[in-house]
Amino acid sequence: MKHSVDELLDIVYRYYPRGVGMMDDGDIDVQRCMETEEHDRLVRARIQASKSGRWRDLRRRIQDGFPGRFMNHSLHLPGGGCDACYSFSIDMPESTGRTLWFHVSFLVPYYIVHGERAVDIVKRTSDSFSVKFLGLHFIVRRSPFDPRFVARPDDGRKFAIVRREYATFDLLPDEQPCAAWISGDIEATFGCERMPPEMGTVLVPDVMPGLRLPGEARLYDCLFTDHHTWVEPSPSDEPAPGVQIGASDLTPPLIAVLTVLAALYCILWPLMPELPRGSSYCVAQTDGFLRKDELIDALAKIRVLLDPPMTSWGIAAKRELDAATRELEALVASWDGEGEPPAAMVAWASSFLESWPVSSEPVASS
Repeated sequence: MKHSVDELLDIVYRYYPRGVGMMDDGDIDVQRCMETEEHDRLVRARIQASKSGRWRDLRRRIQDGFPGRFMNHSLHLPGGGCDACYSFSIDMPESTGRTLWFHVSFLVPYYIVHGERAVDIVKRTSDSFSVKFLGLHFIVRRSPFDPRFVARPDDGRKFAIVRREYATFDLLPDEQPCAAWISGDIEATFGCERMPPEMGTVLVPDVMPGLRLPGEARLYDCLFTDHHTWVEPSPSDEPAPGVQIGASDLTPPLIAVLTVLAALYCILWPLMPELPRGSSYCVAQTDGFLRKDELIDALAKIRVLLDPPMTSWGIAAKRELDAATRELEALVASWDGEGEPPAAMVAWASSFLESWPVSSEPVASS
């Protein structure tokens, strides 16, 4: 290796801003990262790399040597897009059934060669479930095995198998001749050497290349590409998989709650300028119970958004939305807030949803 880890980190920090974009609430400000001198330097390096005659010649030779099996993964470089390397892959014969990946960094004089390996992780499912109900997506923060919410709990769903792929640097015997031939051409063309995993998998905690969150980035992500998982996934790091429940498996009390919430969100979401057009793009969360104070707060927000409406949908359907809001306000006001939503509220919500264009924008009222 021509460089130590510290020297490689110094190079990384020239192209990725340290600590920028990490907000106090845990969110990521991508725009701030893109406005830095470091990001601008990386974009210019990508554009310059795309003009390389050596890369063009290498690509042609590899393509001629492996006809029908070569794939160029660096078409985005002329626009300054992602990655810090030239990437291509070779589909191996059926003897292995795998794909070999080659990445040549244009920030440092190194390249890597790897395959992909899959691992199956057995995980207990999460204490929540999702359901598509009346055209909307709900996350219910209750166990999918709680008979108060799911009519026919399926104990077979308590565990799930999650398949994850990650890079493997241990090539199969049938892959090694191909890797050796291409590696020799890469080294002769660019004068670089292979970066071993013990170097490339070193964590770089204070930068966020591409798809990586704080604390996830490795040297490989920064100096090559973040489109692969560089170490075998740990079962403890894998989040609990969710469970999808069919609407027909819900209990009547939960159906009543979701019906009222669906009507509420079909009024609220089209009025919110920050959301994509149409409620079908949104996901609602609930703990499975309806609360009067939360309904009152949501209706108050709707009143603000209606005066005046700021979305094309809200402008077009202001009269209908205003009338629906008044009707729901009256039903909420007459409810004591105890137990399940009253039958009259559920019946109104069902009638409203039957007449409301959930996935198509209404025509302006006359």
